[in-house]
Amino acid sequence: MSTTMFFDYPEFFLAALAGAFFFLFNKTTGARFFLPVFITEPAVTILSAMPATYVTWLMQCQNWAGWRSNTAFGVLASLKVYVPILLLSLLIVFSPFVVIPMMIAAFFIPDAVTALTAKRRQQQIRESLPQALDLMVLCVDAGLGLDATLQRIAAEKSIVAVALNEELQTLGRDVLLGMERERAYQELYRRTGVDELKALGSSLNQSAKLGLAIAKVLRSQADFQRMKLSQKAEEKATKLPILMAFPLWFCIMPALMVVLLAPSLITFFENAPSSFGRQLVK
Repeated sequence: MSTTMFFDYPEFFLAALAGAFFFLFNKTTGARFFLPVFITEPAVTILSAMPATYVTWLMQCQNWAGWRSNTAFGVLASLKVYVPILLLSLLIVFSPFVVIPMMIAAFFIPDAVTALTAKRRQQQIRESLPQALDLMVLCVDAGLGLDATLQRIAAEKSIVAVALNEELQTLGRDVLLGMERERAYQELYRRTGVDELKALGSSLNQSAKLGLAIAKVLRSQADFQRMKLSQKAEEKATKLPILMAFPLWFCIMPALMVVLLAPSLITFFENAPSSFGRQLVK
């Protein structure tokens, strides 16, 4: 089967081998990983045949994960398409019942990695947002405007988390280039998918329209975000006993029962034949 498919569609196998070569070359030289267009374009075309909701979700997760270069989606599509094609060559050695699950796993593993990376990046932004808001309050109290405050906080890479630092830099650059603040805040939420940033943008818009003090709004947002983080920590703490029940009853308790009852059971089975024999003699 794999030999027939190789002769029918040799370009896919050649593209997969070329992609593996470029990956190893960039890995050994330390350069940034990229793939040529003649490799990524067929993979993107094949992936575009999937349902539109799935492709939209995948691109959204990739955007939230911070992979926003022009070739990022092409690299992801190449991984999802060419790696399963390379696994087809294993049909020469292994059964289809082994290779087909491997191909399915190779197709969906990039999705799981992308989604987990996006979730981890969003959590990093949430955790560092209260500290960034406190720094913004200090800058505003010192007399800086909102634009200068964003640029000042974005410049402090050692204080703010990397993900939030990148997003604040992009936000400040958008505002500096003339984008309306409301649209810039909407783009910030679209890039990250973090609800806390959406609430922050709405609060800043309302304060600008109503003429409220920005420092007061930022301080209230920082307190609110810090309270949400503490509530989530308490919620995780309350769920901990339930999560520990499974490993306790199915992993720890059986081992403990073996340690406690094993000596008694061994003694019982060693003495049982002699006691039964005496009863039969009587």
